[in-house]
Amino acid sequence: MAENTSLGITMTCEVCSEYYTDPLMLPCLHSFCKKCLIKAKEKQGSADTLLKCPTCDTSVNLPDGKIEGLTQNLWFEHKSKEASIKKKIVSKEAVSCDKCDDSSDAAVVFCCDCGQFLCDHCKKGHKRNKKEANHKLIDLETKESIELPVINYEAVYCARHPEKLIYYCNDCNKLVCQICLNIHHKSHNYNYYLDEGDTAHEALKQSIASCDGIIHPVTEAIANGEKMLEQIATRKEEVRQEIKETFEELKAALDKRCNDLLMETEEIASAKRKSVEKQLDGFRKLVKQVSHGCHLASSVSECTDPGEVLSVKKLITNQLEECIEEYKKLPLEIEENEAILTRLDITAMSNEICRYGGVFEVDPDLYSIESGKAIPLATVERERKFKLAINIAVPLDKALHQICPSFIKSDGSKEEGRVVIVNDNNTAIVSCTPQSIGGYELSVTIRGHHIKGSPYQLSVKASRDYTTLTNQRYFNVQVGNGTPGVAVHTNGEVFASSDGFVQVFRKDGTAVRRIGSRGNIGQFGYPFGLLLLEDRLYVSDHTLNRVQYFSATTGYYIGQFGHQGNGNGQFSNPCGMSTDGKGNILVADLNNNRVQVFKEDGTFVQVIQCDGRATDVAVDNEGKIHITIENQHHVKVFSPDGKIHLDTYNNPAGNFNNPNGIAIDDEGYIFVSVGCNYLHVLSPDRKEVKLISGFSDPWGVALDKDGYIYVADYRSKLIMKY
Repeated sequence: MAENTSLGITMTCEVCSEYYTDPLMLPCLHSFCKKCLIKAKEKQGSADTLLKCPTCDTSVNLPDGKIEGLTQNLWFEHKSKEASIKKKIVSKEAVSCDKCDDSSDAAVVFCCDCGQFLCDHCKKGHKRNKKEANHKLIDLETKESIELPVINYEAVYCARHPEKLIYYCNDCNKLVCQICLNIHHKSHNYNYYLDEGDTAHEALKQSIASCDGIIHPVTEAIANGEKMLEQIATRKEEVRQEIKETFEELKAALDKRCNDLLMETEEIASAKRKSVEKQLDGFRKLVKQVSHGCHLASSVSECTDPGEVLSVKKLITNQLEECIEEYKKLPLEIEENEAILTRLDITAMSNEICRYGGVFEVDPDLYSIESGKAIPLATVERERKFKLAINIAVPLDKALHQICPSFIKSDGSKEEGRVVIVNDNNTAIVSCTPQSIGGYELSVTIRGHHIKGSPYQLSVKASRDYTTLTNQRYFNVQVGNGTPGVAVHTNGEVFASSDGFVQVFRKDGTAVRRIGSRGNIGQFGYPFGLLLLEDRLYVSDHTLNRVQYFSATTGYYIGQFGHQGNGNGQFSNPCGMSTDGKGNILVADLNNNRVQVFKEDGTFVQVIQCDGRATDVAVDNEGKIHITIENQHHVKVFSPDGKIHLDTYNNPAGNFNNPNGIAIDDEGYIFVSVGCNYLHVLSPDRKEVKLISGFSDPWGVALDKDGYIYVADYRSKLIMKY
């Protein structure tokens, strides 16, 4: 009979199923009778100093290799005794008196103070004894109360000495007697055990408090795991059914193809039979005619009367002559043959069947954000969309419920996103509407694991009214022959290219350092376009026909790619640059009439042929590539892969001669600088929102994380901020 004291705790030994006798507790917190552990140890071998827990198989190092060195569970011992007494009280079986010498007398009461069952005689003696007269007695006959009696704690004696355990050694964490104290613990930190009680109670409460917050999330995780097991089982059956149905369809298709081929075979054979039978009919007819004519001729030739012969001679000879002429014309070789050819390549078909289909897990590394990183900006309270790139041909709805997008602020708060499937289950869009201004991380996970590149950095800015743009400040590049390029770091620093160097400014306009000077490796001829990718600064060199890249914070030279020419990876006066957010750099190759695409390390990827002088390039949030064509006075738009020319636009209001630089914000607004000293602000549908004048040949255009616009004014040697 297992008596529960609290959830998950019983007062019976898991080995012998009896109430505990001299219970010992293992470090794994499982307790057993001392005798049960001794038997378990004997089974393992007496020489072994380890003991395996009978419940959980945890290996326990025995102190001095002996069972006696384990911790005595005095609490279990006391509670087991209480549980045993309760069982005897409530049972219908007779209980012997604990006090009589003759234990055959049946007990009639239980003394809660003495912890003894008493017969009628001892009960009377109990009442006559002044010290025992007020003890609480439970009548076993009437069972007026079956509540668990509170048993007084008895003194516990040392397993080695006939002494009570009255001290607690804090160094050894055990109760000890006076003799043990004097021999083994005299120099230790010890105290009278009653004085350590409050500290022990408090320590247990603190242990409980320190575990707060563990059980609920772990239990929730277990529930999620069990739910996942159910989902796996369900999905397995769905996949099994899908596979069976698919192959039943394939079998049906094979059966139909088999029947079609059998029918084609019958048609071909039937046509051949008809052809041969027609030829045979001619042969048979000729043989019949010749045989009949020859037979008549032979018979008539034997006739003695000339008149009889002459009467039929003409007809017979004419018929035989016709047969001879027909024979001469008749091909005796059978015109048809038996050939009915087949094309049934079992090996190729078997190989194709072996390759057909597939069953996959949802692998986070097969997913990434395809577009949007080129412009890592969003506008507060406006929906921001990102396209998921998926490198596996699996219907998206099978993995949709696994994808979890979140937009996490710098303070740790989270705004849940959503996933929408478009284009016939082939494209997934992650979107959210950020509710506050500041830094965000776009976290996209599958079953808790980040997809490739996640988390992505995102800056949420305030919405801007581009119709009211005003000049905020000047960044004055004090020396140099012109300022064609500008870029803005996420830390607020502004980079400006000039004749022979790149000047770096603080956000407040203070010049802080220069990168490079005139020269060769790590230096410049004429630095032109600028591009910042995280902590890398890419600089196109207009005269040395190459792109170099540096540490944006230290100016340390890292590498370069390109040289003079018109082949792949070669340049002729490179200008503006951009990134497509997929690890590619796009460089406007002015005099080669094209844009070239490279990996971040300079590996050539492809050419986008523009058929005009390409001055700058920008990528919008849909991944479309916008290229300014200087000599044709318009912007060409290409598909994200650069292979299809989608559109061409300029400003219908005019003033669009010689476009130089271009940038696009997260909402699709387009900023184009033109050589006739204007900056055009166009809406996403290419209508003019604002025309800013007053420049002296504006070139590079850049945006910062707060949505401000920076324009490199070439001849004025200024960077203007709006």
